[in-house]
Amino acid sequence: MSNLTIDVRCYCQGLGDCMLLKLPAPGGKPFWILIDCGIHSATSDGSAKMRDVVADVIDQTNGRLDVLVITHEHWDHLSAFVQAADLFVGLEVGEVWFSWAENPSDPDARKLDRFKADATSALATSALRLAGAPGMSETASSIDALLGFVFGLEGEKVRMARENARRMSPVVRHLDPGTLAPLPKVPGIRAYVLGPPRDPKLLGIEDIISETYAIGAGAPSVAPVANGLNLNDGTLRIDDDPAAPFDGMVGTQLSALRQGQWPPDAATASFLWERYFGPDTTTGAGNDQAWRRIDYDWLTTSLDLALQFDSKTNNTSLVLAFEIVETGRVLLFAADAQVGNWLSWSTVSFPAEAGRPAISADDLIRRTVFYKVGHHGSRNATRVAALEKMDRSALVAFSPTDEALAGKVRWKDFPAPKTSERLQELTSGRFIQSDAKWVHDAALPNPIAKGGALQADVVRGKAGRVSYVDLRLA
Repeated sequence: MSNLTIDVRCYCQGLGDCMLLKLPAPGGKPFWILIDCGIHSATSDGSAKMRDVVADVIDQTNGRLDVLVITHEHWDHLSAFVQAADLFVGLEVGEVWFSWAENPSDPDARKLDRFKADATSALATSALRLAGAPGMSETASSIDALLGFVFGLEGEKVRMARENARRMSPVVRHLDPGTLAPLPKVPGIRAYVLGPPRDPKLLGIEDIISETYAIGAGAPSVAPVANGLNLNDGTLRIDDDPAAPFDGMVGTQLSALRQGQWPPDAATASFLWERYFGPDTTTGAGNDQAWRRIDYDWLTTSLDLALQFDSKTNNTSLVLAFEIVETGRVLLFAADAQVGNWLSWSTVSFPAEAGRPAISADDLIRRTVFYKVGHHGSRNATRVAALEKMDRSALVAFSPTDEALAGKVRWKDFPAPKTSERLQELTSGRFIQSDAKWVHDAALPNPIAKGGALQADVVRGKAGRVSYVDLRLA
């Protein structure tokens, strides 16, 4: 058995990812990698918690981080780069790694950036409109909850956090699947890039029921929502909207009808008054006909756009597999990758090099002994076929979860019970959910036994307000 170990500090700040890796380097000086650093905007005291996390990272690394990994553009992965920007000034960073999807020089990445910017603007406006519309408050709240992955509590944009992180080092790499991330100072460890895919169809696949422990794909379109908002604001003519179902000369603008600008056709005017705007005469009580009106129903499509926007961004996650060369054991960090990202790995391979045969992503998955669970344990972020192939004799898994927060914002199966149950089985109990009571209360017994890839007992600790668990893996 190799003497090489990788120490992983898993911060348990709530709904968000932040993991600090300590890799062995020649000469005894550790090589430090930080993967993401954020928390969802709905978390109580989120900013204070992330400041405690960053202070601990600086303390652990003595102010020197060799690699900062930014997996994707979501607030719960990047918020600290705004919330603790002043503290990060005290941290020297050797390199920053992004996926190709965050490369401003890449044409495909620029298209994704434009889509994300347009969707953010349209959804924020839709949520405001829906919040003031009769009977639409629940839909508005659902959109707001998803926008919590894009905006901070005070309206800060996740793009600001991403660019703050980009500026932390003069050496910025944008990694493609099928390549090795450079680790020249750590010869005993290799870092393989599995995702995200470049195929837009795969980026759009958020869920296939047969691939998960239990809908489908669709190309999200901002245009219908954005154009509808612009039509209402009078900044767009209906003839200029390619998504409009009818020509501009057909029908009457709803906004004009609300202002009493009735059509000259008496029969149409009478119909609108009797069946839409006037008092309800069917009951004889003269009640308002608001229950008939669908003035704001078109905005409910914003929720579908929000879901697809969220999922497509998750599918741009940078996925890394770290291999301990001597033993071939692998640590898999899947960020928030959903089904399309996982499916793309079937075609990912790494050519033979001196001293190393050709390797497929499937081979890396078979040798996986540590799995950072995808997207906080949600059902469509762990592919059945891949998880079942992992090395169950040694497997250890960690999932950053917050069921209480998920319930607060009305997310179901977050984490998904069937996924959690299967992880518990495949790891022989070496499965840690970050919101488990024993993680945060040292008086409770630690249920995770040393064994498999876990080389020492799980160590619990505190970084100010935030709990963490330390894992030594080999």
